[in-house]
Amino acid sequence: MTQLSRHGRTAREFWETYRPQALEELGSPQQQAEFFQALDLRVTERIGRLASELLQGLPVEERGAARRATKSQAQELVYAEEIWLEKEPGTEHREM
Repeated sequence: MTQLSRHGRTAREFWETYRPQALEELGSPQQQAEFFQALDLRVTERIGRLASELLQGLPVEERGAARRATKSQAQELVYAEEIWLEKEPGTEHREM
């Protein structure tokens, strides 16, 4: 089994905390692992592509200094779409 990166581990923890029913609906532990591996890969690739796109929009002389900020911005945007999904009723009070 492939190890999850920080993105996949974060997603799994979020689902365990705030989306337990949806997690259960994914199926067996193997099916869940496959889902999070695919999500991990997709999120990692999207962050990389989006960070590159954001950097391309900057003047060349600013790109070096902006690299970390654009990666953080890309991560925030991708997480909002892929990981920070709507919490299930009754889980809002929980903390990760």
